[in-house]
Amino acid sequence: MRGVYLVHTELLNRKAELCIPQNLADLLRALARPGDGVEHVVVHPHPGHGVTVGVYLLADRLLDAERTAARLCGRAVTPIGPLPGWAVGRSEAPLLAPYGLDDVMDY
Repeated sequence: MRGVYLVHTELLNRKAELCIPQNLADLLRALARPGDGVEHVVVHPHPGHGVTVGVYLLADRLLDAERTAARLCGRAVTPIGPLPGWAVGRSEAPLLAPYGLDDVMDY
């Protein structure tokens, strides 16, 4: 049964001249493919470092959701994507472990 997951994916840059597009959430939604299950995208900027992208998506399990969010963000950092020169960092649901729920990840 598919569930809705929130995955945080880091998009990193180390160069000051790389700016964050104001419409990055819209650009990422446009990169989503029909089978990705993307429901909503939010962007949290970290000036001088990059952004954290929150991707809400439908998936069968958390691992699938994390991989899909990483692939989606990976499309943005290709040479022809909206963020060339950036890199994808961690892609995970970080709020589970502090609550003792890391065993539910079903790896």
